[in-house]
Amino acid sequence: EAGKRTWPMAWALESLGQPPTWLLVLATPVALLFGYRWLQRRLAAMDEASARAEAAALSTKLQKNPKTFTKDELLAYNGMDRRKPLLLALKGRVIDVSAGADFYGPGGPYGIFAGKDASKGFAMMSLKEEDAHSDLTGVDDDHLKILDDWYSKLTGKYPTVGHVA
Repeated sequence: EAGKRTWPMAWALESLGQPPTWLLVLATPVALLFGYRWLQRRLAAMDEASARAEAAALSTKLQKNPKTFTKDELLAYNGMDRRKPLLLALKGRVIDVSAGADFYGPGGPYGIFAGKDASKGFAMMSLKEEDAHSDLTGVDDDHLKILDDWYSKLTGKYPTVGHVA
């Protein structure tokens, strides 16, 4: 019809047929995208829950049967592997600080102590990476008292799961 203006996309919609058909064609990719994203989030949440359960089971096992850790073995419990409990050691005693993951986990203010015997760091009240170790050579009595205070506080709060060889 001459002179009749049509909507620019009218030809596309007409070629798709009745409104239910073109609505379905347009809505399907959107629904698939949202469904895929929902599924991804759901699977990630399930994986996280499974990892936490695995870490909790391992922690319970270690609490019942404490382990002697080498320094290298202890480093594997630094919070990077969510399937393992978050551990640190003080004065050779290994404790599970998973309940304090916001503090001792990756990105936490005391995260440098995770997976290590960090006795010197606690004694010196230092958050320097170079102080996150067990060698107390040259540490004065006042700082050793600070370490004892931290030791009492943390071993009273968190379960023991072993010691460092």
